[in-house]
Amino acid sequence: MISSEFAANRIRLALVLSELRPGGMERVVVHLADGLAGRAVPVEVLCLQGPGALAPLLTGKGISVLPLESHAGRDLRALWGLRRELRRSGPDIVHLHDYASLPYAALANLCGGRKLVFTAHGLLYDGFEPLRKRLRFFSRFLDGISAVSEKVAERHREYLGWRGPIDIIPNGVPEAPPDADARRRVRSELGCADETHLFLAVGNPRPEKGFEDLLEAAALLRKQSHAFMVAIAGSLNESEYCRGLLARLQTLNLSDHCRFLGFRQDTPALYSAADSLVLSSRSEGLPMVILEAMTAGLPVIATRVGGIPDAVGDCARLVDARNPPALAEAMLEIQSSGETRRTLGAAGKEHAAKHHGIGRMVDQYLAWYERILANR
Repeated sequence: MISSEFAANRIRLALVLSELRPGGMERVVVHLADGLAGRAVPVEVLCLQGPGALAPLLTGKGISVLPLESHAGRDLRALWGLRRELRRSGPDIVHLHDYASLPYAALANLCGGRKLVFTAHGLLYDGFEPLRKRLRFFSRFLDGISAVSEKVAERHREYLGWRGPIDIIPNGVPEAPPDADARRRVRSELGCADETHLFLAVGNPRPEKGFEDLLEAAALLRKQSHAFMVAIAGSLNESEYCRGLLARLQTLNLSDHCRFLGFRQDTPALYSAADSLVLSSRSEGLPMVILEAMTAGLPVIATRVGGIPDAVGDCARLVDARNPPALAEAMLEIQSSGETRRTLGAAGKEHAAKHHGIGRMVDQYLAWYERILANR
């Protein structure tokens, strides 16, 4: 545990990312900033782009969120704006949460004397390969790296050619007490009867989320059961991938069983309404949605990728990725057995409370910051 004297007297923090848009990494930043402020640690959040949809969760509590409104590559105006704000606020540590921020922060911090650290939140995809040389160069300006899981650490160590230690700090999530009123309201909105099993999936549709596998699994499940609904919460856009998902939904004739909800600000209410969470990802770091669902007491079905197995232990049903039949089989088991749902839900809730609470995460970040500052 880090002393309040250390927190209040020795450290000021700036958390930097592209934007507080809906997403797992961004929710971690919100929880971290809120938790630090609760420990009387001076903290501000600097967004290279706009503030994002999640910003009011912080500004409503008096935590500063400063958007630099950069919407173009190699934006000198954003660079000087970031440099000016860092000089004004004088943080001891500048904590980066995405690679887009790294070149700007590294250059803005030249001769600034501040410690520059980075947290790796997820695995990297094909689009990052052309950026490898540039990011390897700017990673030389980092004083430390952390990662949300061992798998994520391994990937970023190889990508950056990083030879120093990488501290593992798992994500934390707040408590999520069930809300009976929210359950009735959301299920009524979805037209989901009491006896219908509601599978919830949460994530912005992208190829790595594997939602096409979830649709195929739902089509297989329908051959054995009709008393279910799959609700997918996440921002749809005009990408080829999203258009393909909607077309596949129609081709499989699943409109009565699967709903794309778009972006939702009432995720806690969705957890209260759901009977289980299903995650079909083909690649993940340590997804917040699994931890949130476990905290809410939901049984979890997930793919065996990234940091998921280490994070959930034996408290979830795990299947191989890209395997709709296995996913459908696990969904049928969870839907059919109330005892299995209760056992997994209770075990997951206990596990999440013990290993993934907000307080534990904030403690670990503060301990990491202290080690970074000790190496001045």
